[in-house]
Amino acid sequence: MVVAVMAIMLISLLLGGCMNNADPAQVEPEKLVIGIKNKDAYYAQFGDYIAAAFPDLNVEIVEMDPDYANPVTDEQYEQKLKDAKPDLLVGYDIRYKRLADDGLLTDLTARMQGSKMREDEFYPGMFEKMKRDGGGSLYAVSPVLQASVLYYNADLFRKYYVPLPRNGMTMTDVVQLASQFARAGSNKDGIVGYHQPFSSLPNQLLFSLSSREGGSPWPYNFQTGKVTVDTPAWRGLIKTVVDLYKNGTFQMQNIQGESKDGEIWYGPDDVSQADLFKKGKSAMTIGGYNDMIGLPFEVGSVTPPVSADNRSEDMGIYSYMAIPAGAEHADTAWEVTAFMLSDYMAKVRSGLQDQSTLPTRKSYMNYDPNPVLPQLYAILPSIGQVYSNNGYDARFMTLFNELEDREMMAAVKGEKSLDACIAAIRKEGQALMDAAKPKK
Repeated sequence: MVVAVMAIMLISLLLGGCMNNADPAQVEPEKLVIGIKNKDAYYAQFGDYIAAAFPDLNVEIVEMDPDYANPVTDEQYEQKLKDAKPDLLVGYDIRYKRLADDGLLTDLTARMQGSKMREDEFYPGMFEKMKRDGGGSLYAVSPVLQASVLYYNADLFRKYYVPLPRNGMTMTDVVQLASQFARAGSNKDGIVGYHQPFSSLPNQLLFSLSSREGGSPWPYNFQTGKVTVDTPAWRGLIKTVVDLYKNGTFQMQNIQGESKDGEIWYGPDDVSQADLFKKGKSAMTIGGYNDMIGLPFEVGSVTPPVSADNRSEDMGIYSYMAIPAGAEHADTAWEVTAFMLSDYMAKVRSGLQDQSTLPTRKSYMNYDPNPVLPQLYAILPSIGQVYSNNGYDARFMTLFNELEDREMMAAVKGEKSLDACIAAIRKEGQALMDAAKPKK
């Protein structure tokens, strides 16, 4: 509620000034049908902004996928799009490529060219993704990107005489830097070099290292049906994880939470216990932009871990705005879209300090002085690879994760050698995969 009131106040104050690329006063009162997951999503993401900027606009909401427990299929989603005929579609990237391939969206290239907006005014990863998934055409845009940074506790770095993190580090660089705390004796004070809440089990750290270095995220291949753990690359990663637990760089946590309706829920006490960084017990963590405000120690931030080609798993475009093909009020839909992309909205968002999201409009840097931003906007998202597990037993990945945890924990405790650990994962993992394969 506080954020909503702030948004309305900021918009009301700023509407008196110059607004780039969108002038609500020139838009005649008109109806606009917006297709979005559900009404809650509309009011959380757009409602206050659109109501303040377009007070005479009659907005009608079409809930495209309202039931979290029973999501609609791609076919059902497309049929609803055809039946409801929204003028503006707000969706998530998992459906964008199919909608574009099926000819259900309007190419926005001409509208971008006809506006005052230029592509170089925006986060380059947004246009790259939208064009790549659109087969080279621009069928959607996004006003926001998800962005994380590597946070560090500057007080701990000074205390243990460890060099501060820098922009452009790889995940390997991060864990090597984190290991310096253990060598400096931080464990006797209950301090670890790096920690991620709810992501500190062996299988999770193995995934974090492999995916952030640009490699395959799992030591198995759904296409070939083979477990690939016994390769030089995976052996090296497993050895790294085991060694970092042994020397105290990582702290293992297994916070269970509460199971409700097949989902795990974590209460405030669980969250507090898991977040060692906010408790001052971890020197570094990766978290959403604006996520570490008001802590009782000096917090610094640099770019999240990057791969060799300056891409990061911690940057992403996950939502979009598109105009469906044949939309009745396409011009009004574009006016609203341009407004959400505007420099004006970038200025508004600078006063809200949204956690994890940044405007794709780079002029946001004019209103937020954080020195990490120029480097952050230069990092492209990792290119998502498709790992289809169609037909495989849904329990396979969970069972394989449990196998990795069991065997790597045994290696950490000295109950097994590294070779025996890897051999067991290979043998038992292949048996799990064979049992989970699609039945012919």
